[in-house]
Order: sequence, then structure tokens, then C-alpha cells
Amino acid sequence: MPGLIMVLRKGSAGSLGLVLTILLACWLPVAAQDSGKMLLPGVAASSALAADASASAFVFDAAPGAVATLSLSGQGSSLALLLVDSGGNTIAQGADSAAVGALSLADVPLSAGGRYHAFVYFAPGSAINDTSYELSLAISDLAVAPVDAGAATADTSLVLLNAGIEVRLNWSGAADLNLELRDPTGEALHWDSRATSNGGVFGFDANGLCEVVSDNSVETATWQPGYLPTGSYEIIVYYESACDDQTGSVQFFTDVSVNGALSGQQSGALSPPAPGQSSVYVGRFEIAADGSAVVSPGGAYPSTSLSILPSGYAAAASVAQPITRSTAVTGAITNAEPVVAYRFAGVAGEIVSINMQAVGPNLDTLLQLVDPAGTVVNINDDAGGTTDSSIANARLLSNGLYTIVATRYGKELGGTVGQFELTLTGATADAPAQTDSLNLPQGDIEVSLYWSTGADLQLLVRDPVGESVYDDNPSVASGGILAADGNVNCVPAETGAPVSHIYWPSGRMRPGTYEVEVWYQNPCSEQPPPVDFALVIEVAGIPLINQIQFPLPGQRYLTNFSIDPLGMASAGEAGFIDAGSRTLAYQNEAFDPPAIQFGQPVSGIISSDNTFDVYGFNGAAGDSISISMASQTLDTNLYLISPGDRELAANDDADPNLLSATGRNTDSLISEFVLPDNGPYVIIATRFGNQYGGTIGVYTLTLTVNEG
Repeated sequence: MPGLIMVLRKGSAGSLGLVLTILLACWLPVAAQDSGKMLLPGVAASSALAADASASAFVFDAAPGAVATLSLSGQGSSLALLLVDSGGNTIAQGADSAAVGALSLADVPLSAGGRYHAFVYFAPGSAINDTSYELSLAISDLAVAPVDAGAATADTSLVLLNAGIEVRLNWSGAADLNLELRDPTGEALHWDSRATSNGGVFGFDANGLCEVVSDNSVETATWQPGYLPTGSYEIIVYYESACDDQTGSVQFFTDVSVNGALSGQQSGALSPPAPGQSSVYVGRFEIAADGSAVVSPGGAYPSTSLSILPSGYAAAASVAQPITRSTAVTGAITNAEPVVAYRFAGVAGEIVSINMQAVGPNLDTLLQLVDPAGTVVNINDDAGGTTDSSIANARLLSNGLYTIVATRYGKELGGTVGQFELTLTGATADAPAQTDSLNLPQGDIEVSLYWSTGADLQLLVRDPVGESVYDDNPSVASGGILAADGNVNCVPAETGAPVSHIYWPSGRMRPGTYEVEVWYQNPCSEQPPPVDFALVIEVAGIPLINQIQFPLPGQRYLTNFSIDPLGMASAGEAGFIDAGSRTLAYQNEAFDPPAIQFGQPVSGIISSDNTFDVYGFNGAAGDSISISMASQTLDTNLYLISPGDRELAANDDADPNLLSATGRNTDSLISEFVLPDNGPYVIIATRFGNQYGGTIGVYTLTLTVNEG
């Protein structure tokens, strides 16, 4: 670039100023990437120009409405000074045409605020000699008002931080962790957003995509010295993926330095995320108007956190404000009060919609709907590709007072704040009028699945003798009946609001354990919207399970419930089953498992109190082994774990070709598997769905070595 300036200096002095202004404005994107020196008020910057370096760039920050004075003095050739804003627009310029050795751009109004760029260069018509100079900046009349860092305001104030801000993430272990910072203005720094308009810069993406792996990794987000936003900054750490067969949790530390001093440290541990889920840590720090900073403790925020009420829910609900349909209300989320509650009377079968829209400054909203029994029955975090929230066409299942929970991503852990507008209405325009009536049959057992998109979700209930009710088998001998099957085979439900319903009529309730599966079979669209479903189970008219989940295509969600001979019901564990052996806490038992001998069958029992058994054997690299697990009543499931605690093989149904309309081959077989290493191996004997399943019974497990 200096070479180009030298060529342009051959033109006339009058045209050179215009051409040079255009040229330096073209240079602005380069200067915005930290090629300019930071200029601080009251601190003179010394530098020099020469034939091979005929221009210098400086940057500084100012608040909206500030007034700046730039003073330049030099020894040698006459100099010129140009001031432009972040968009490349000229704010002021001047030249030392009288060769007095000094130049000033005095009382320049900076109405827009933000980042500004000052360029020092040889004045038109002057000789090109080595010239040293000093440039100083004075800023006055700042429109900086004191601010409560935890408060929600439409505007964000600025504070001068001579040493800027740095947030540093450190971790040990072969894993790809990602750091994200969200500032008070709503801008973000992370691996895919490396710069902000207020001087934020994201550094190296350590262990990115596990391409170059280090066991001691660092990621940083920094803001250059200058006027920076006060208020609440959110810190997010993501466990993106494990590298080099990393299976355990990863310990990390986050250091926050504000204005050159360590303000605080956060620490935590994240485990590899289950398929379709997230493993996230959320925290925050706040910068006050005087530049002081407070770092708050953070915590884990996995996907399942969405369905958990904020810690301040009870207090907020006790003072919940009444809300009228179709009348917008306004509120604010702050770090001191991260949850606001509203109440309304609902009627069973009624359709309602709720919209929560942030109006500033950086709020990332989250909505929850709580039924009269205190259960979260609907949730939305991000709607329509935004960070606003919307619950559309939610069906109320009972009469009584409902509570709307208005909060934010991360809830009490989060760091985004701001005002919001919330509206409660009836069904949206795209909901058919006939959605008001369901008329689902009632019985001693009722299992209902509700969702609001065109996706095909299959509901299946397996009774205590192993017979399953679902779309391909709508009734079983024990009395179970499929009464509704929403969106089956991607055919939209007639009501426009898909519902699946399986029930056992009055007098047909059989004691034992029932297994319930929700399978996201088909998105039924090339660009499907996110799916959330509500699974509701009632036994003898008493609500037993009411769960909200967010499946991905192909995922299976499993739970179970048991009924004793007196008709008392109890709920079992629940979760997505595509995470394999990682859902089982088998590691303690794997340290010293009972041995299984080759060719000698062993027996065990899987029950509600014992959902898996662990066995061990010593294997030799290159051996071909087979493991079989058989049972008369149990739907068996097998895992083979390596000496390094890695899942090598798994099998649920030994021969899927034996599936029929009313059942399946439920024995398991890992056949002719070649062991990769010498050492102790572990076999996990369990059931379909692991701890979430519902089948029980005696099994026989056999380990054999295949003769080559």
C-alpha cells in the first residue's frame, strides 16, 4: 500500500487529497483487522514516516455524541491527517501546508460513536523525508451515563478500558471445546464469528474439528483497549466432539481479565454429548460504569435443562401477573431477576399461542408453559431462526390456572438481559378450526402423544407380556387399543394438530411393567421445522407422566411405568436410547467384573432394580469371538467394551429379518467379532432401551471363540 501512495503523489496537490481519501478508505478493512495502533485519550503515540512507509494507521473508540481533538506534531516533512468512521466516511482532514510542524483537528463531533480510524501521511506537495511525529487524542463531552450492569436498558453505555478485555478458555484432554462470548450489545465472538464492530476478536479455534489435536488447549476472545460496553457478558463453553477416542469428561477453566487485571475464574467439567443432545456450560461476568468487573459462577446447561423450571420460579409464580388474551405486556429480564411469571385461566381442549419478543439490548428469550399441576407442558427457546420464543397452538389438557414462564437461555446461569414484549392469544391463523375437538376415548390406562408439525412420530406401548400396540398392530389381547395415530405415513392429521392415543378400556388394566416408545420416523419435509412433543400418561385417571422432549429424525425416546396388583402406578426412567452403552453407569462394576468363561453359559436376571449385568474376560488380539444372549421374556441387548473403555460392538435383535407384524426376535448376538487388542474386555448384558426399557426376565449369556 505505501508503494501505491508514492505513485499517486505524482498527481496535483488538489486531486491528491481526494484520491488519498478514497485510497485510505479502501485500506479501512485492513485497518479494522488490528493493523492500526490503538490510540488512547491523553497518551501520545510516537511513530515515523519514510519513503517506504509513507502512511500510518491508528484506531480509537468513542461514545455516541463525543467530541474529539486530534493533535499532530512532527519533525521533518509536512504531514497530513485524515479521520474516518468505521464505514469509511470522512469525518475530518487537514494538512500542515504552512510547514509549521504542527496540525490539529479540533472539536470534531463524533455523533455515531463506535470505532474511528486516523491516518497520518505526507502532506500533498511536501518532500518525502524521514519524519518522526507524535499524535495525541483528547475526548470530551462523552454521553456516558452510569448504568447498573445487571439492569436491562435499551442503550448500552461505554467505559474506557485502557487494557481491554480478555476471556481465556483452558482445558486438558483430546476434545474439541468451543468458546462463545455474547456482549451487552448483542454481538458474539466464537470460532465462526471472529470480529465484532466494537473491537472484539476471536483467536485460534483449538482442536477445531479434531484436525490438529493438543492435550493442552487454549481459546481466547478479546476486546481491544478503548471505550467498551458496560453491562452483562455471557460465557458459553460447548463440548463439540471427542478426539482420539476421548470418552471421559474434560475439566476446563475460564479466566476473565478486565482492564489488565484478573477479575475472576470459572471452572467446570463437560462430558461428550449424547447423539442429538448438547453438552454446554453457561456463565457470565458484568462490567460496571466505573470499569470494575464481577465474575459469577456458571454451571452445566444440557439439552434437558429446557424442561426444568428456573430456580427462581417459585418466587416469580407467587407474584405472577394476570395476563389477558390478545393484550401485549412488557417486562424485563435482568441478572437479578432472570424470570417473570404470568397467569391465565385455561379450559381443557383450548388452543393457545404465546409469543415472547426481545426489545433489547441482548436478550435471548426462553418460554415455558406450566399446567395447573405444576408440570412444564410446553417449551420454546428459539423460534423461526431467531432468539425470540413462540409456543404455537398448544392444546390445554386440563382446566385451571396456567403459568407462563418468561426467562432466558441459561436461566439463572445466563448473561443476556433486556426488555421483552409478551402476548397470549388463541390458535394462530394456520391452525384449522377443527383443532378444538379431540374426543379421545378414556380408560384405565391412557398414553397420549401431542406435537404440532407435519412430522411422523410413532407411538408404541408394550404391555407386561411383551405385546406391542402401534400403527402396524392397533390392538393386543390384553386390551390395548390404538385410537388415534397422527401423521402416520406422512398423511397430515385431519384436525391439523397431530395426536396419537393408546388406551386400555376400563376393567382391562393388567399389573406389570409397560414400555412406551416415541420414534421420530420421518420428518415428512425437506426442511422440517424443529419438533417438540408432549408425552402424557394417565393410570386410573391420575396423571403419571407428562414429558416434553425435542427429538431429532431417527431418534427413539423410551420410558416405562409399572402397576402393582393393587393398581398403584409408578414411573420409570426415561431418555433417548441411541447413545448406546453411554447411558449406563457401568464403569464402577467394570473395574472388577465377574468372569465369564469361554463355552460356559451363565444366567442372570434383568429387573426394574437391576437393569444391566457386567462380565469380564481376557481376550487376545486377532481372536474371533461370538456372544449370545437369550431369554423367554426379556428383550435382550448386548454391548462389548474394549480394554480402553470403548464400545466395540452392540446388538439388540440378532436377526432383524425375523420381524413380524406382532413381534420380533428379541435375542441378541454379536457374531464373529475379531478382537483388536490383548487385555481385559467387558460384556454388558441388558435389555432393549437399557435402563429406560420395561422388559424383565431371566437370560442366558454365552461367550465362544470361533475356530479359524
